[in-house]
Amino acid sequence: MAYSREEALGLLERALAEGRLGHAYLVSGEAGSCPDEFANEFAGLFLGDGSIRVENDPDFHAIAPESKSRRILTDQIRALEEAIHRTPEKGSRKVAVIRDADRMMPQAANAFLKTLEEPPAGSLLLLTTSLPEALLETIRSRCLAVVLRSEGERPLGERGQRLATAMSKIFAPGGRADATAAFGLTRLFRDLLTEVREEAEERMDEELSAEKARFGKTTEGDWDAREDSLKAAAEADVLGERSRLLSLMGDHFATELRRVAENGGTGNDESRRLLRQLDALEKLRTNLERGVQEALALETGFLELMVVSRQD
Repeated sequence: MAYSREEALGLLERALAEGRLGHAYLVSGEAGSCPDEFANEFAGLFLGDGSIRVENDPDFHAIAPESKSRRILTDQIRALEEAIHRTPEKGSRKVAVIRDADRMMPQAANAFLKTLEEPPAGSLLLLTTSLPEALLETIRSRCLAVVLRSEGERPLGERGQRLATAMSKIFAPGGRADATAAFGLTRLFRDLLTEVREEAEERMDEELSAEKARFGKTTEGDWDAREDSLKAAAEADVLGERSRLLSLMGDHFATELRRVAENGGTGNDESRRLLRQLDALEKLRTNLERGVQEALALETGFLELMVVSRQD
């Protein structure tokens, strides 16, 4: 379930007051939900500072992608771990924040596992991301999830508009929410992701070629490792767009559900159908996060979406 920033902060404030706060949280959300700002608010609450002052607190430590490929490297993780293992300077608590945690290199993520399993006393670990499925399952399973909802309207973009048009036709009154529609929606969704992948790979090739032209004659760089890093960044772009498109589909049903509720239809057949559709999309997202093969997960998920759409 996604919360507003105020709702999530209130729940965590109560947990802190009641002594049942966890030691590690994965804060995620779509564009407009501002997980980094929420992490600062939460850290300020935990340390007794305001969110405005927390960045200057000596017991607040944060890292973010810094390399050319915008990845978090093992050296950054080691430095963060060293900082939070030190004795707090002004109290008994300390906070470590990893911003854009999905950008951790696999070696960096694995290096952080021991700290997640055995955190220093009095520490709070916060990982922020807009793409939780790009994180290692071993990382996600050791954190409590805080999912934030966007406070503003989500922009569609050209690809989102094409998906929205298809959704309006399939799920309009009298629309054909059947197997044919499911396969057509799967094909469209995969075509949209192929476009994103091709664009990302083109940018990767251009960036790598530019770096080789500039530094190739003067630097004996590990170009294979650099290419792997850029490929990982390109795939992260694809996963991010996949997550965004699924969220846009959810927005379609959520908007309809609000309309029904505003007209006094809570609990009727239409509202129950819309809730089943949202559940089917969430199940699809979960299967993708668990690593189910993408084409199979999409086809199965959209077939299930059509089935629940036709149930009375």
